[in-house]
Amino acid sequence: MLPKGWKAVELEDLASFHSGGTPSKSTPTFWGGEFPWISAKDLKKHFISNSIEKLSDIGFKNAAVAPSGSSLVLVRGMTLLKRFPVGFALRPVAFNQDIKALLPKKNTDPLFLSFLLAAESHKIRQMVSTAGHGTGRLDTTNLKEYPVLLPPLPEQKKIAAILSTWDRAI
Repeated sequence: MLPKGWKAVELEDLASFHSGGTPSKSTPTFWGGEFPWISAKDLKKHFISNSIEKLSDIGFKNAAVAPSGSSLVLVRGMTLLKRFPVGFALRPVAFNQDIKALLPKKNTDPLFLSFLLAAESHKIRQMVSTAGHGTGRLDTTNLKEYPVLLPPLPEQKKIAAILSTWDRAI
């Protein structure tokens, strides 16, 4: 039995899924600026505002960009064989093709979505398969269909606030 107001939904009911990409490495003017370009190596912590590699202004304009409040999840890479990394974008960030950006829909609190994904990471990682060359792969269709329990928006906000407080304390 679900708590009052809660409902069973799939992840695609909570967010739209967007693919990333890599601006051409053969165009040096795209690289070396101040704009974050997120790859698997940047998803080591939950809150994302910076990256190892950076894009220039023109590179950022030619990249797939996730707005602030997006959840970034790894869907391809060796890391998936060990863990399912989830990041929460604190600012607009560009991201590569191994990552999906989940943009929360109207009745989904962005931070709640991010914490929900992190909380479900062990179960989601069990959906990872191995590509022909040994790389982990998480099928986007399966991820979209992943079942979750969703509280009403006011409860989502309270849960996210409590978890944020704990996260800062840790």
